Amino acid sequence: MGEELDTLEQSLLRHLLTYRGHQVRFEADAHTTEFGIYRSFSELEAGLLKGALRQLENGRWIYRRVQYVIGFSEPKLVYSLTPNGYRKALDLFGNNSGPAPPTPPPSPPPAPAAVLTGSSAPATPSGSTPAPGRKTTGRRKERSTPRGSAE
Repeated sequence: MGEELDTLEQSLLRHLLTYRGHQVRFEADAHTTEFGIYRSFSELEAGLLKGALRQLENGRWIYRRVQYVIGFSEPKLVYSLTPNGYRKALDLFGNNSGPAPPTPPPSPPPAPAAVLTGSSAPATPSGSTPAPGRKTTGRRKERSTPRGSAE
C-alpha cells in the first residue's frame, strides 16, 4: 500500500471523492460512471484514462460495479472509492476535494404546538360520527349482524 500514485490517478481519486456524497440510497451520480469520468477528463486519451482506472482498481483504491444511476433508466458501470482509497484521498486532498455540493436552504422553524385544554377541546357527543376530515377515535362500531352471515 506504500506505492505512490501519479498525477492522473490522484486526479481520479479527487474526482471520485468530490462526487462521493452525491449518492442517494442505491443510486449513484452520473459523474461516477465510466462515461461521466471520460467526459470530466475529456482532454485525455481514453486508453490512458482506462489504464489509470485499472491501476487504481488493481491497487484496491477504487472498485467498479453495475448500479442504477440518477437520470438513467438502466444500470451503468460506476466507480467508487474503497475505504483505503477514501482515506488516501482525504490524506492527499483533505475535506476540500473540490466544489462543495449544494446545500439546501435552511428550513423554517416548526410552528409551536397548540395545547388543548379541557375547555378548548372540541366536543363530539358519544355515538355521533365525526365531521368529514376529522380523525376518528379508532373504535370500531358494533355490527348488527356477524360478518359473512346472510340475512
